[in-house]
Amino acid sequence: MKTKSKLDKAILNAWKFYSKWRETGSYSPALKEQIKITRFGWNHLLDPRKRRTRIQKIKRLKALPLARKLIENATTFQEHRRNKNIEYFAFVAEMEGNRIKVVISQKNKTDKIFLSVIVLK
Repeated sequence: MKTKSKLDKAILNAWKFYSKWRETGSYSPALKEQIKITRFGWNHLLDPRKRRTRIQKIKRLKALPLARKLIENATTFQEHRRNKNIEYFAFVAEMEGNRIKVVISQKNKTDKIFLSVIVLK
C-alpha cells in the first residue's frame, strides 16, 4: 500500500473543512453580504495550470480556516479591482504568524464567491 504524500494528506484534511464550509458559507461584515463557498474556489486552489509548488499548495490548503476567520471578522477590504465584468475584493491580515490574503470574486453583479487564499509570508 502506498503512503500518502504531505500534499495528499493536506488535500484530504482541507476538503473535510471546505466541504463543511460550503454548506454554510460566510457572512462578510466588510462587504455586508453572504460569501458563497463553491467548487470554483476549490478548483482554483488546486488548478494544475497554476504554477504553484507543492509547498505553496499545502500552505494555501492549511490556511483555509484562517481565510474563513478573516472573511467573517474583517470590517474593511484592502483591495478592489475590476477586470471587464468581474470584480475582485481582497482582504489582507496578519493571522497566527502568517500574512494572508483572501480573494473574493463577483461576476456580473451576481453572488460573491470565495476565490483564493494566498500565504504571503
